[in-house]
Amino acid sequence: MIVFQNLYIAYQNKTILTNIDLTIRDSEFFVLIGSSGCGKTTLLKSINKLNPIKSGSLTINKRSVTSIRAGELPNLIGYVVQNGGLFPHLSIEENIALTLEIAKYPKERIDARIDEMMHLVNLEPQVYRNRYPSQLSGGQQQRVGIARAFAADPPIVLMDEPFSALDPVTRTELQAEIHDLQRTTGKTIVFVTHDMDEAIKLADRICIIQNGRIAQCDIPENILKHPSNQYVQDFIGKNRLWANPEYIRAADIMRLRPLSINRGRTVLQALTIMRQYGIDSLLLTDEKNRLLGLVRIQALMDEKDSSKKVDSFCISDCTTVHQDTTLQKIISTIDYDSSGIIPVISDDRTVLGYLTKSSLLATMSRQFVPERAAEIK
Repeated sequence: MIVFQNLYIAYQNKTILTNIDLTIRDSEFFVLIGSSGCGKTTLLKSINKLNPIKSGSLTINKRSVTSIRAGELPNLIGYVVQNGGLFPHLSIEENIALTLEIAKYPKERIDARIDEMMHLVNLEPQVYRNRYPSQLSGGQQQRVGIARAFAADPPIVLMDEPFSALDPVTRTELQAEIHDLQRTTGKTIVFVTHDMDEAIKLADRICIIQNGRIAQCDIPENILKHPSNQYVQDFIGKNRLWANPEYIRAADIMRLRPLSINRGRTVLQALTIMRQYGIDSLLLTDEKNRLLGLVRIQALMDEKDSSKKVDSFCISDCTTVHQDTTLQKIISTIDYDSSGIIPVISDDRTVLGYLTKSSLLATMSRQFVPERAAEIK
């Protein structure tokens, strides 16, 4: 666990970070983000002692970083920078071996470990082992940088905007690979980026830095839904939530007070309600507002006995969603045309609200609405 307490860092009498209180949990993918010059990279580098602390404290597993010797760092912390930070005069195997040697890895196991690390980042050792960084693409160099950082098996890996110089396709591939690698190895990754989409895609938690202070630190969903101030709202963008349907829940977009009818009411009564409100279906509920099913107008209109009880026409296996069902799941699994009204229910089937085809389409379209559209007459 990495703990910052009232951390203060200055450089040439200029304050860089002030009053940083922060805990990064073990096995967490933690992302630091903010505009250029906000202090995010300075905060990252304080973890591996590249930036000295002016005041306050920083501990790793309850041990002050000031007491950690430089020779101990390779076994404790891996480090990945832009373009991999490889030594150009060393081959790929030599770049990886250097970290292992500094970490005092058993010499007889270094060759096998190099092969293992290259396989881990999808580089065939027989092909790339003896090549030099200049002979690799940007994405391949970054893979080597990741392999080198993971080689000594440190519990913590720091990544300073590692993918910012890569083309979009390679960047997307490496984002997926590092996310899977972190889940597989269980390492604590502290990742610096200026790209909010990248942060959302990777992070367990996101820490937004504003002028050397923490503006907000939370899970991506909460930051998207509840930005702490105007800076955070402007930084993430007003429509970004709607472009990330995995963070939008049915409870966020449902309409309240759906029209319903109790069991025991008649066909005539149900048809009267439907015609009055111009709808083609009603929710059938019990006395405690728990969902029994759905009644459609077409089935009722075909019934000649208007005094017949409406629960005889109940569709009990109608499509429903729970309040925490994500929009992503809703739009990927529900047939809007056949579903009509979609009840939103609690675990005990109490009706909380409802969705319709039009409300879902309106929600999805919000990601395409310009942020200044409200000002356009």
